[in-house]
Amino acid sequence: MRSPRSLSVAYLFRPAPARWIVCGLAALALAGLYAATLQTHISGSFGETSARNILYNEYIKDVAEIQVALNIWGTIHHTGYPLFAILGNLFTLPLRALGVEPAAAASLYAAAWGAVLLGGFALLVWRLTGRATLAAVSAALLGTARSIWLHHVIAEVYSMSLAITVLLLLVALWPAPWAGAWSARRRLLWLALLGGIGVAHHRAVAFVAPGLFLAIGPALWRERPPWRRTALQAVGLAALGFLPYLYLPLRARQDGSWVYGEPGTLRGLWVEFSGKEADRLVKLPADVSGLADNLASVWRILLHELSLPGLLIGLACLLLAITVAPQRRAARVVALSAAGPTLFAVFFHTAVLPQAVLMPTTLALVFAVVVAADGLIARRPRAAVLAPLALALWAAGLAGWHFGTIRDLTGERSGLEVIARLERLPRDGKPALLFPWGPRYAAASYARLVTGEYADLRVVDHKADYRALLAEGYQLYSEPETFYTHPPPWPSAYGAPSDWWPEHLDALSLTSAAPGYARLLTAPDLAAPGESPGEPLVYGITRRAAWLTCDAAHLYLHVIWSAERQPEGDPSIFVHLTGDAPAPNPPDADARHPVYGLYPFAQMAPRQLVRDDFTLPRLPDMTQVRFGLYEQTDAGFSNYGETVLPISGCQPVAWARP
Repeated sequence: MRSPRSLSVAYLFRPAPARWIVCGLAALALAGLYAATLQTHISGSFGETSARNILYNEYIKDVAEIQVALNIWGTIHHTGYPLFAILGNLFTLPLRALGVEPAAAASLYAAAWGAVLLGGFALLVWRLTGRATLAAVSAALLGTARSIWLHHVIAEVYSMSLAITVLLLLVALWPAPWAGAWSARRRLLWLALLGGIGVAHHRAVAFVAPGLFLAIGPALWRERPPWRRTALQAVGLAALGFLPYLYLPLRARQDGSWVYGEPGTLRGLWVEFSGKEADRLVKLPADVSGLADNLASVWRILLHELSLPGLLIGLACLLLAITVAPQRRAARVVALSAAGPTLFAVFFHTAVLPQAVLMPTTLALVFAVVVAADGLIARRPRAAVLAPLALALWAAGLAGWHFGTIRDLTGERSGLEVIARLERLPRDGKPALLFPWGPRYAAASYARLVTGEYADLRVVDHKADYRALLAEGYQLYSEPETFYTHPPPWPSAYGAPSDWWPEHLDALSLTSAAPGYARLLTAPDLAAPGESPGEPLVYGITRRAAWLTCDAAHLYLHVIWSAERQPEGDPSIFVHLTGDAPAPNPPDADARHPVYGLYPFAQMAPRQLVRDDFTLPRLPDMTQVRFGLYEQTDAGFSNYGETVLPISGCQPVAWARP
């Protein structure tokens, strides 16, 4: 092993074809993986509720919000991440001028922080071991761990967090001969400056402090600088990291188009700064069983990061690295820096995305493997080829294992689907589209604020003043999924009654406005007095009209229901796509209640008109849509008639904006 003292700029750049070929191949391989999985469109959130998709939602639920904020000088949810937002907007601005998709530009910003992280890690390994090949393949291994890879190809804040952590380790561990006149005091001041920036960005960066103190504490004590002056300087430098928080109230005062919360007030700024909204998530396990569950979850996360054999190797190497390896001091520093995040993930597992919190732990395990490999090479020079080769094969295995998962995440299209559905929204008045804050709200806002594709559309979140909007003449629409978050004030397929709507609207009545959209009314839409009630069905329910429209991929059934009187029953609706004759198990769009299951028939007032829309796939050999009402009771199954509409009569529709 070369002594760090022998390393210099001249050594780094002297001819060594094999070493640089390996470094170049590692960099190209990572760049290829990241380019193939980079998220280039607006992010969404998986709609299904399987365990797999719940995990996926945790990874990407905030990405669309950040994609918007990084392209229009917006602000981000608690704790605000102001420096990340400022630098991100400066980064995306020239890329957009060059024609890069705004969402892709935001992802490339995260990738740039990834380059800082992996480059810094490789530089640290090379500087400590003198082995450029080992440094290159270890950086590739770290870059293929699942969470680290993912956060380098989506617009999230954690790539910057880990990059700052690596920069802190570089300052703390950089061997003295190359540091020139860097005294322990100077290192402390640089750590204070970087640490303040890091903690201001994400509070979890503070967990690395014990490791940093282990790195420079003894030298600082031997040097004995003027403690009071040094402490004041360190505190002042650390405080500089929090200056970017002025960005939050500034954007609020400028009426920025994307401002989270209320940072324009002192209370609102404190809520953002402190992350008070997340207080409910910061809780200890209730008992030993809960702690055991957290430990098991941490084990599973690390297993998915590095594989089971890799995790076992990492833990074994960690023990060797901190006890007998030549670079055991550095290994102890990195391990202690990762201890805080690991303990936080165990005791406060739900406070922050645990996969992100544990990224320093993954880094520490990879570093331990590198330090152990360096010790092996020092004892057995023949391992100089075998050790890097083993790490390269490990990285290749992780790349193959994680590629499909990460491509699924970054290629998820529900955000694009939200935007595509906007074409269907009626534009004959002043539409206002309501979404609770989240991925669907961000996707619609991206089309309005970032690309300008739907600049004419008002998009509001769950904090808007709906009464004022209606008084201004807006028509209020929302997707059915909104009612999973805020169920209607009556029993429905979306859950028990909620008092949320009466708090925001004087009254609530629903009707469909277009496939996939409900219109929110404060009074029922009533038929004119004396107008024909339509075809009677059951319980006073009538059918006023029914027709089909279609596009290349779908059929749309539209029905107008009415009521001669308050319905005394509440039948369900069947909608079947069949051939010329009914068939068992046809494609269907059955609903428990009208308006996507939201509005029971029993809720209808006399003469009220309620539109209902159903979407069916367009399939070969299917010629008819059959629909009607039915009821399943203890007495048996009752069918209240059937209407048949031929598909050949569907009216082609092009969802086009005026």
